[in-house]
Amino acid sequence: MPIKSLLRTLRLVSGLILMLFVMGHLANLAIGLKSLEAMQGWLAHLMAPWQTPVGKFLLVGSMLLHVALGLYSIAARHSLAMSRTDVVQLVLGLCTPPLLLAHVIAMGMGSKLATAFEPSYGQILSVYWSFAPMLAFQQLFAVIFVWVHGAIGLYSWLVLKPVWRRIGGVVVPLLFAVPILALLGFAEAGKEVLDKLANDAAWRTDITAMVDLLTPVRAELDALQARILTVYGGLLLLAVAIFAGRRLYNRLTPVRVAYDEGLSAAGVRGQSILDVSRLNGIPHADVCSGRGRCGTCRVHVVAGMDRLSPLNDIERATLARVGAEAGDRLACQARVLTSGVSVVRVLPAFVETSAAHDSGAWMADTAGDSASGPAA
Repeated sequence: MPIKSLLRTLRLVSGLILMLFVMGHLANLAIGLKSLEAMQGWLAHLMAPWQTPVGKFLLVGSMLLHVALGLYSIAARHSLAMSRTDVVQLVLGLCTPPLLLAHVIAMGMGSKLATAFEPSYGQILSVYWSFAPMLAFQQLFAVIFVWVHGAIGLYSWLVLKPVWRRIGGVVVPLLFAVPILALLGFAEAGKEVLDKLANDAAWRTDITAMVDLLTPVRAELDALQARILTVYGGLLLLAVAIFAGRRLYNRLTPVRVAYDEGLSAAGVRGQSILDVSRLNGIPHADVCSGRGRCGTCRVHVVAGMDRLSPLNDIERATLARVGAEAGDRLACQARVLTSGVSVVRVLPAFVETSAAHDSGAWMADTAGDSASGPAA
């Protein structure tokens, strides 16, 4: 499999595995609407697959791979031209690892360093609602960030599939309902925990004793967290530095793209035609936000085909799927190497997702509007 398609597949698969884990975790929190005991009872059923050697390997491997591919995507960028949705997903994705780190270390390493420590929902919620309330806010943001990041990615992938017309009416409400129910369950179980801490002396003693087991290893856990954050921060800075270095180098070679309707726009070497359009405010169809999936951004190259980057495997497959003509390129994949490129936008600037499945209808409508316009 070509490298670009392989990286995309790995990012998609790792994201789906993480989304599946998060959904199970949030479903368990939602059961808190019934009771704390029900949450603990369902924990083994919902989380058991992830406690097996295979499950742990898939979960940890997917998490590390997804973070690595996210950092790689920053380093490989040629421009900061992004849709608002992409900016939100990028920011949330970068913020998620630090927010989740304390919880992951406490749950994953606490029982190894303090052998008698056996985490339960009662202990975790006691920490969040009584012993360290600030951690509750941290987890609240972590849940929201993780779910929104994953929901955007899942929606962006599924909405371009023909099956979306049949499942969209179920998937969208589910994407909203899962985190809301989880947060309500978290709050309801928290009330029960506070009540038990106040009125059940034996339960409070057991919880306090279990939480105290982490006190001797707290410094070690904090040091581990600091080391991981340092490595993550260093890798993020490296990715940004690579992007910035490429950006400064490419600025030495300005380029210009000519469009239909007499429009023209300036950019720098390495930017895609879609980047140039975005940065100059030129309307351009872009249903999949420049991922090369939809084909709606395609242009017909009138001049300068040899001044564009070669076709990659993703672009070639999408052009074939949409029945593109000879001389067509995807604006999101065709990078401008030097000036002298002239293109015509194939689809109107503002199209719906249906254009990814039936671009011919949009092209026909556009042709009809163009033909009837002067007559009116």
